[in-house]
Amino acid sequence: MKKKRFYKNTERNQRWTEPETGREIDFADKYNEPEGTGIYSDKFDYLRPKPKKKKQRKIKLKTLGKALAAVAIGFLVFSVGYTGMDVYMQRNAMPSASDAQQEDGGTMNEVALNLKSKYVESISLDGGVMLESVISDAAENSYNSITFDLKRSEGSVGYKSRLAAVDTYGAVAFPAGNLKASVEMLKSNDILAVGRVYCYLDNLVPAQDHSSAVLDNNSIHYTDGRDNTYLNPDSQTAYKYIKDIILEAYEMGVTVFVLDGVDLPQDISGQYNDGFDYLASKLYADLGTEIKLLRAVNVSISSTVVYDEDGDVIEEESVSDDIERKLSEDIGSNAVYFIKTNADLSAAKQGLDDAAISSYILFE
Repeated sequence: MKKKRFYKNTERNQRWTEPETGREIDFADKYNEPEGTGIYSDKFDYLRPKPKKKKQRKIKLKTLGKALAAVAIGFLVFSVGYTGMDVYMQRNAMPSASDAQQEDGGTMNEVALNLKSKYVESISLDGGVMLESVISDAAENSYNSITFDLKRSEGSVGYKSRLAAVDTYGAVAFPAGNLKASVEMLKSNDILAVGRVYCYLDNLVPAQDHSSAVLDNNSIHYTDGRDNTYLNPDSQTAYKYIKDIILEAYEMGVTVFVLDGVDLPQDISGQYNDGFDYLASKLYADLGTEIKLLRAVNVSISSTVVYDEDGDVIEEESVSDDIERKLSEDIGSNAVYFIKTNADLSAAKQGLDDAAISSYILFE
């Protein structure tokens, strides 16, 4: 058997003419070289699979394209959603009390309110079940306020008043059960409470207080063609009665008041200081400018259909046609349309919004 030969390294590197430098090679040196320096090479590198650069580039481009598409879609959805919400807010915006303070030091009475209001009976403001129904209806139909009577056209008062004069006249009828709590509840639901005050037309007080009434030349109560009587705009007693009702409601949280019935009948108008401007200026002087007084502009709208003898339609006018014919877009910042309609309220409201009528109260 041939003997195995073992070789020694004692004479290794003796023939090199250059002097030895560096250090002895260690087994783990190949793992210590910085990655990417190109110093280390593995003899089996050629066996390892190499990624194809073109394919990687395609993958990167595809990933980048997906990312850009996602960003574009997100931006489009955001833009459409934002625009839609902006339109909705403009159409259904709540008249905010914060708008009352303007840069020039303006106050609540100078604000132009964007009222989209529905008239409700005062008794609905009970602070409970009936009011919850009113709030639900307002939210469902995009009303930003509700309007109710503080003083009605026949003279009755629509809330539980503690005023001595109201008690003396026995004027309270079908009142709001809890006006203060109701106003707070409406406010918490972003709904503005608007109080309507029918000022001079009054069939209750003049009968009990002769000094507050409009009288004829014989010192007898003046009556119009419908036997209505009126409070005297020049009477301090009549003025104080109206002012105290507004002040009491203001103390319960109401800040916006619609003044109706501020003009006397044509045959006596001008003989007294009637009219919205005169009354509003006195009320602002006495009560301050943290309230908003609006003149009621009464109008009726309807949809009509005319049939012939055979039952065929020969003429038809939609509620939108009637709105276009009777209403103007701009009636001033101190007025509001008080609209009576026999048409469907939803159709009437849609017609008003489409016609850009900025301030209205719908009465069914």
